[in-house]
Amino acid sequence: MGVWDGDWRVPSGFREGKPGDVPPGDAEGGRGLHLVRACADAVGVSVLRELGASRGGKLLWAECRRDDMAGKRH
Repeated sequence: MGVWDGDWRVPSGFREGKPGDVPPGDAEGGRGLHLVRACADAVGVSVLRELGASRGGKLLWAECRRDDMAGKRH
């Protein structure tokens, strides 16, 4: 799956493949990327800076494999 937004800044949870700091237990937000990383088999980011080819911003992506499809080629 992928999510695009117009901000080019990469959240700490997607920088260089390392998770960011976990927010405090009483925080109202900031857990979404941690949940995605915990469930995903792979994550990544593409910063889109060429405005002629896109609207800029970034694309965050996560790959989640199905257990019954693991190791099978399509």
